[in-house]
Amino acid sequence: MREESVSQLLDRLASEVDTRFAEAQGEYRALIVLNPTDSPYTGVAVLRVDMPLKAGTAPRPAAVWTHEGVRVPCQILNSTLETVSEWRLSDGSMRPAPEGTRRWQFELAFWVENLPPRSYRVYRSEWSVDELPLPELPSADPPVYVREALPHTGVRGKEGRL
Repeated sequence: MREESVSQLLDRLASEVDTRFAEAQGEYRALIVLNPTDSPYTGVAVLRVDMPLKAGTAPRPAAVWTHEGVRVPCQILNSTLETVSEWRLSDGSMRPAPEGTRRWQFELAFWVENLPPRSYRVYRSEWSVDELPLPELPSADPPVYVREALPHTGVRGKEGRL
């Protein structure tokens, strides 16, 4: 059997993992962090985000929590905004964007503590009024990967081995 790529593995985990958080108030996203290495990992994980902002809205800080409900350091880095007249959908098609729409690209960097080798863990992210600064900023791409997922029931727990 051929080995899965990291992207395929993240897609599979995103569909199989339980990404619901009962304690969440309002909208949130699940962040699935994958450590494909043979070593435990403590450090920064980064999700690259590319999203539309409606006219009249402003970028906001974000917050991230472990699946046990502990808030972890998190910062939005390398934020850029540009006005757009159309938006590319996930299927590759383009749709017109309402007037005043802006494209917000940023890196959501958050702290991961002792993620075992060849494992995954689910975190929760929401918009916030403040950020908890990271203990250190990433100087290179971390060896872990992050995939965003909408809340849904899954057959796998919020933490597990590959």
